[in-house]
Amino acid sequence: GAADRRFRDFHDGVIGIPGVRLHQPVEANSVFAALAPGLIELLQRDWSFHVWDDQEQLVRWMTAFDTGTGDVDGFVASVREHASAVLA
Repeated sequence: GAADRRFRDFHDGVIGIPGVRLHQPVEANSVFAALAPGLIELLQRDWSFHVWDDQEQLVRWMTAFDTGTGDVDGFVASVREHASAVLA
């Protein structure tokens, strides 16, 4: 359904972003990713997500049935922008 498409868009959008490494196999609507130092703090200024492991900079990103295309596109753009800033 639509939720599955949004999740796939989200997953595909974050793959290959420098400073973002997918950590575990993708299941259902959650992505576990290890992030470059400093990236979590920048992203959490505008987005809400769970830090799974502070030491490993591991986060859990999730989509829901009401996650829209704009939400996915906006988040992926934010990850790209902040990752570029942190790694510059």
